[in-house]
Amino acid sequence: MALEIAHRATASLVPLDEMLKHPAQAALLKCLARRHMQRRARPDVKKLQANDND
Repeated sequence: MALEIAHRATASLVPLDEMLKHPAQAALLKCLARRHMQRRARPDVKKLQANDND
């Protein structure tokens, strides 16, 4: 799912499967997908308040 969101973020007309076949474009997509997942992960406020670090 994150790869599809990253593909939409590139606004490319090339299909996702074709982009994943090229090493440079695949690296770009994976980087964007990773960044999307990091932004999406929100810190647990209650865990932070309780100072419960994993």
